[in-house]
Amino acid sequence: MLTRPEDIRSARIGHGATAVLNVRTGRWVWLDEDSRRIWDAALAQRLPELVQEVAGTGLPVERAQQVVAGIVTELTEQGLLSQAPHPGRPRRRRFTSWRTA
Repeated sequence: MLTRPEDIRSARIGHGATAVLNVRTGRWVWLDEDSRRIWDAALAQRLPELVQEVAGTGLPVERAQQVVAGIVTELTEQGLLSQAPHPGRPRRRRFTSWRTA
């Protein structure tokens, strides 16, 4: 299941564009209308339905799957999507060990 990382903030800024900020890194990403639509579908677990919608515009289903999967990969690489931990497993905590001399 794909989720939105906690350190991601977004705002629609008009003309089909969305500004996305990773508050941890300070990095901005700009999404066009189609990328935003795919991002929203991934977060809502609706990617198969979106592929069918895209295929309904005349694009072969296989090509629609490739396009959507490619954008999901890019969004994941940009840190805008992440895999949710398995529901049966507890989340791993990250600890920093501080040592004093």
